[in-house]
Amino acid sequence: MRSVLLFTLLAGAAPAFGSVIAPNLGVASTFGLLGGAISNTGTSVVEGNVGSMSTVTGFNSSAGTATGSVYTAAGTTAAYGDFLSAYAIAVNDYLTPPTQTPAGLTTDQTFDGNTVYKFSDTNVTSTSGIVLTFVGTSSDIFIIKVPSALVINGPITFDLTGGALAGNIYWIVGTDATIKPTVSITWDGNILAGDTFTMAHASGPAFAGTINGCVFAVNANT
Repeated sequence: MRSVLLFTLLAGAAPAFGSVIAPNLGVASTFGLLGGAISNTGTSVVEGNVGSMSTVTGFNSSAGTATGSVYTAAGTTAAYGDFLSAYAIAVNDYLTPPTQTPAGLTTDQTFDGNTVYKFSDTNVTSTSGIVLTFVGTSSDIFIIKVPSALVINGPITFDLTGGALAGNIYWIVGTDATIKPTVSITWDGNILAGDTFTMAHASGPAFAGTINGCVFAVNANT
């Protein structure tokens, strides 16, 4: 199955705004794609560096390219460590306590800036056709926590208003993050996954979409 990933590097170390602190990615902020292992089989473009603690396949070839460098092992150690530290802080409810508990992504949702959200559903699967609206200024931080797995399996739309930026949206996923739409989508926000990340078009060799943000996974990125 071919997949297409287009990552725009928007995330970085950010200060606290109000009571919400953006994950401090440190050296990882120079990476668009980072994880324990990386495998790509489609025509993909990553803005920034690509890094894996083990193997990288399908980059620096006709399939996948990066505007930065492609690193394995030693070249990734510092960035991967910074990601793990940022993830541990972000996933901790004591340090980033949620104040809103939406049930899931089955209906249109509105997210306010400088707010931490945590879904009451352990696993979150999206419903096709919903609109996710982010309301805030260019300095507002959005942290959205998924206790376990996140699955996006249909077309959804993002609406950023008031100056809200995709680079200030952080999806903190407990285990696996999967984006497998039936039509090409544009996803806004950085994805920090506790296990794996997968992106592919549901029907096979077609354009899967664009991610305006960084993707980091503890284990495999596919």
